[in-house]
Amino acid sequence: MKGFNLSDWALSHRSMVWYFMLVFVVAGIFSYLNLGREEDPAFTIKTMIIQANWPGASVKETVQQVTDRIE
Repeated sequence: MKGFNLSDWALSHRSMVWYFMLVFVVAGIFSYLNLGREEDPAFTIKTMIIQANWPGASVKETVQQVTDRIE
């Protein structure tokens, strides 16, 4: 039993292949023209601000024990 041969089918149905190619090209052009485009698109930068107070500790201790661990 012989399986489906896409190349043989495409060669025997050339008009159908051209039709599908034309449909895909037109759909691609239509999709490209309808893409949302802005000069300056809106975007969100998610940031977090943390304030750490350690009364009596030096700057070096605060950096080593708090800041480095948070980063």
